[in-house]
Amino acid sequence: MFPTLLLICVVRDQDTPRLLDTLRDRKISFTKLASTGGFLREGNTTLLIGIEEERREEVRDLIRKTCGRREEIVESTIPLNEPIGPFVPQRVKVTRGGGVLFEIPIEYYERF
Repeated sequence: MFPTLLLICVVRDQDTPRLLDTLRDRKISFTKLASTGGFLREGNTTLLIGIEEERREEVRDLIRKTCGRREEIVESTIPLNEPIGPFVPQRVKVTRGGGVLFEIPIEYYERF
């Protein structure tokens, strides 16, 4: 059976290894592209994934679970007295992860 959909998936570099392992475990083929862009504000990876219509939701769910948005606590230094003062480490909750997923129907496919 040949792929009927092309998924273009852009995710954070930090999430990429886990996603690649998950896709390989499920025998889902992909092409990994190094990419840059400002809309994720951090390093990212673009994956091209050709799938059959029947696997659409399975692959979407894998991507969401592996690369979904999550809250993390990070150390940040903010000035104690504005505008200039000593910097005090603060723990700040930030949202990390997430990505962008495009789905394109395939009209023609050839493997050579």
